[in-house]
Order: sequence, then C-alpha cells, then structure tokens
Amino acid sequence: MGIKAKEANPMFADKLYSLSDEDLVIQYGNTRSQKVFREIYRRYGDPLFRYCAQMAPRRCALLMEQFWNAFLQSPPQLHDRRLKNWLYIRVNRLLQTSEESLQTAEAQDESLCSALENSEVLRAVQQLPRRERNVFLLFTECGLSLATVADIEKLPLVLCRALLRQSREAVQLAVHGSARKPWKSASTMAREAAALAAAQQGATKQETQGPATPKKPATLFPWKTAPEIAVAHATPADRSVEVV
Repeated sequence: MGIKAKEANPMFADKLYSLSDEDLVIQYGNTRSQKVFREIYRRYGDPLFRYCAQMAPRRCALLMEQFWNAFLQSPPQLHDRRLKNWLYIRVNRLLQTSEESLQTAEAQDESLCSALENSEVLRAVQQLPRRERNVFLLFTECGLSLATVADIEKLPLVLCRALLRQSREAVQLAVHGSARKPWKSASTMAREAAALAAAQQGATKQETQGPATPKKPATLFPWKTAPEIAVAHATPADRSVEVV
C-alpha cells in the first residue's frame, strides 16, 4: 500500500495517536508525510508558541515560522534523545540568536505584547530577569526536568534550583503581595494584651524591689562529710573494724 493510500485510510490516523513522539519523528523522516507532521505540531505547536511568546513576544511569530520550516525540511536525528527536550533546546538556541529581525517583527507582534500586559500573572513573569524567567518557564510551563533546565542554561543543579525558587517567590509576591499576618479574634488579642501587661507589671515590680540578694554559697570542705569505711579484713575477734 502506497503512502497516499495509507493516509487516506482512517485507521492510519488512529495509529498516529498511539505512536510516541520519537516514533513520529522517525515516521516523518522516512515518509515526509504531512499527516505525521501535523500530529507532531498538534502535540507541541501551542506549548512551544506559549514558551516563545513569554521569552520574546516581539520575535515570537517569526522565530516559530523559522523553527517549523527548518523542522519540515530537515527532521532531527534524535539518537535516543526525547523529542520534547530536543524541541525546547533548539527553540532556546533560536531565542539566544541576534535580534536583527526585532524591528521587523515589532509591529506584527504588538498585540501579543498587549495580551501579556493584560494578564497579572504573565506580567509578573515578564518582570523576571531573562535567566530566571527561562528557568521558571521551562520547568513550570513546559514541564522539563530540573536537570534538563540546568543543562540548557549551563548551570549547576543547585544554582538552577535556587533560581527556580527565587522566580516563584517573585511571581507570587508580584501577584499576591507580601504574606499577611494570620487573623486573630478580639478575644485572642485581649488575652495577648493582658499577658503582655502582666509581664510588664512583673518586670516593673522586680525593678522596684531591686535585685534579689544572692544566696551565700555553701562552704566547701576539703574532706568528706561522712567517713569512708574500709573493707573489712579478716581480723581476730578482739579487734574492731578500722574507720578511716
């Protein structure tokens, strides 16, 4: 059965859904089937676009077009790597390229920048430094492992984990503000005030009475208070036990 006949068969489309990402890449590399490519794009088109939009909103559309055109012309050779990791690593490289096309794409993606500004959470993410934003998005939004994120950013794992924690705290602070103190009822506040007043009153009374008279230390003697009884030895009946 030829390639066109397979694509016309509805069972062929059902089979694509059950294939892994890596098998789809192999299938596309062998057949250049548009249906296979559409399945890959269905799985990763939107997630990659969201990631790219939050990293470079003005260049996003142009970068995504370049990326998928290159994928169509030359599908990757994964060599036992995961397709998901390969996709984000390659897009991250594109994001780090020169910004020669920034002015060309600026007017085109202005609506995307406006959408990011209208969302409180997305606006908070945009305020992060580039490296922290990339770590935050790759782990939280894209679902990559922290080890893969550290490898992409060429960071030690400990430092990458610290940047992730800082970025989360910064986003939470920007959205929700500083942490609020726990709510207390009026009765609880009254009890705490009474306890504080009692403590202050006790301290004032102690200051008025003056310092307490120190106790006279007990006299230490060079000898012990009770005599030690030596071990009794076999003695004649007319001798008593020796006391030391």
